[in-house]
Amino acid sequence: MMRRQPELFAPTDPRPDAAAIRARHLVVELCPVLEAVELVAAWHSRLPKCQMGPWQFAFRAHFNGHVYAVALWNNPSARTLPGHWLELRRMACSPDAPRNTASRFLSLMVSHFRGVCPQRERCISYQDTAVHLGTIYKASGWTAAYTSKPRVRDRSKPRVGTKRAYRSRLNGGGPDASAKVRWERML
Repeated sequence: MMRRQPELFAPTDPRPDAAAIRARHLVVELCPVLEAVELVAAWHSRLPKCQMGPWQFAFRAHFNGHVYAVALWNNPSARTLPGHWLELRRMACSPDAPRNTASRFLSLMVSHFRGVCPQRERCISYQDTAVHLGTIYKASGWTAAYTSKPRVRDRSKPRVGTKRAYRSRLNGGGPDASAKVRWERML
């Protein structure tokens, strides 16, 4: 059986139709945080609003100047997890992103971390079970490590033991209430 050669597009070629672009054509690189935050606001399905920082890494996946996906990484938000791990806090893909963009994007970002900061040991991310199935994590070799129970947080009362206020619910209370799956990938 003869294998078909992959389609190639030189950087000088005009942008092909969205249907002709494949995830393998995308270039993944670091990008300005502001660019990633703005595109998360435009594309994220559940958590479009996010803070401007502190983000340690911001990535974009693009082809011929058109961005198809962005991601923001930082230390884990859970106090019980090691601070040297990396957590994918936001990832969003454009509606016209090629099929398999998200899983390829995840794989390439992990490869970047393996080369640049292997001492970080592990990457984690949380899947919202109310709206996602975890397909992108499975496809890129991540492992489901923990599933939380759904819960509703009462943030109307003052916090116990501190004068600090709760973080605001930028995206409403719905995302807080659903169960989450923590996915992990070793570096």
